[in-house]
Amino acid sequence: MKARKAKEYVFSNLLGMETYCKNHYNDYYSTSNFSCNITQLSKGELQTSSICAPINNVHLEIFKSNQTLLYEEEANQNSIAFCWINNQGKKPGSNTIISGHKMRDLSIAGFNRLNKTGGNTWDIVGANTLLCCMSLKWKIMKEKINQMNAYNAYARIEECIGIDSKSAASIQLKRLFDKHFSKGMTSADEFYDLAIATLEDPCEQQNAITERSESTELIEDLVKLLHEDREGLPPLTIGEITKYLNSEKESVGQVCRSTFNMNILDLIKSIRLEQVKKSYLNPHVPSGLKQFTKKHNALYYGFKNWNSFQLLYFKTFQESPEETIDKASKMSVLVSDLRRGSRA
Repeated sequence: MKARKAKEYVFSNLLGMETYCKNHYNDYYSTSNFSCNITQLSKGELQTSSICAPINNVHLEIFKSNQTLLYEEEANQNSIAFCWINNQGKKPGSNTIISGHKMRDLSIAGFNRLNKTGGNTWDIVGANTLLCCMSLKWKIMKEKINQMNAYNAYARIEECIGIDSKSAASIQLKRLFDKHFSKGMTSADEFYDLAIATLEDPCEQQNAITERSESTELIEDLVKLLHEDREGLPPLTIGEITKYLNSEKESVGQVCRSTFNMNILDLIKSIRLEQVKKSYLNPHVPSGLKQFTKKHNALYYGFKNWNSFQLLYFKTFQESPEETIDKASKMSVLVSDLRRGSRA
C-alpha cells in the first residue's frame, strides 16, 4: 500500500481555513459534526498554510501562520489530539497555548479534549510557530489502552491538559511524525503505541504536567459566549458577560491579560471584527447585497460608529471592508501536492 500524498493548503482568510478544517475532519471521521472558529489576534495581512498527510485512522498536520490565531473547536469523543511545536532550532513562541497548556520545547498537549464533551476548547497559535498536530481515533486508542493495561495513560487523558516530556517514547513519536512527512507511512499502529507510551511514562520533572484550572475553563466559556451572542439582540456588554460567567470583572480581565496579552475589551473587538469579516466573505451572499448591508453587519456585531470601525478594520486586516467584499468573489485556496523527501 502506498502512502497518500501530502498536500499543502495556503489560505489568505480564516473562513476558507475553517471550511477546509471541517472537510478534513469529516474525511477522517465521517460521522462527526465538527465545527470550529478561528480569530486573528495580531494585526496585519494574513497568510496561513496547512500541510496535511493523512494515513488510515490518523490525521497528521503541520500548521503555520504569520499572525497569532485563536483556534476554537467543539470538544468530542471521536478523536484525541496530540500537538507540539517544532521550533527548528529557534525559540518557540511564548504565547502558544494548546488547550490551556503553555507550550515549550518538550510540550505535548491537546489530548484532554474528551473531558469537555459538548463544550469549547481553545488553542492560541503564535505567529510563525510551526505547530505539529496528530489526531487519533478515540475508539481505537481506548481499545489499545485496554489491551496494554495502560492505566496511567488513561488517567493522564482524564486529568491532564498537557505534559512536558523528554521520554524516549515522546522523542520517537515526534521522529515518526517527521518521517511520515518526509517518506510516508502506511500503518497507523506505531503512532497509537508511541502516543500511549508517551502518556504512560512517569514524569519526573517538576511542573511537567498541567491539570485543568478555573482560568482554563473560564477562557473556554468566555470565547464560546462571545461567539453565541443572542441572535437578534444587541451584543453582550462586559457587565452582562461577567454576569453570565458568574465571575468578577477583575477576574475575567486578569485571565484575558495573562492568556491573550490583551484586555477583555480588545479580545471582544478581535472576535467581533473577525465575525464581521466572515460576513463580508460569505460566498452565499451576492457582493452587491454585502456592499449594501456592510454598515448594518458592523452594527449587528456592536460597532456603532462606521468611521471608527473602518479605521479599526483596516488597522487589523490591512484592507477595507469594500476590499474584503471584492476579494470574496475571487476567493481561492492554493493547493499543491508535496513530494516526499522535500521537507528538511
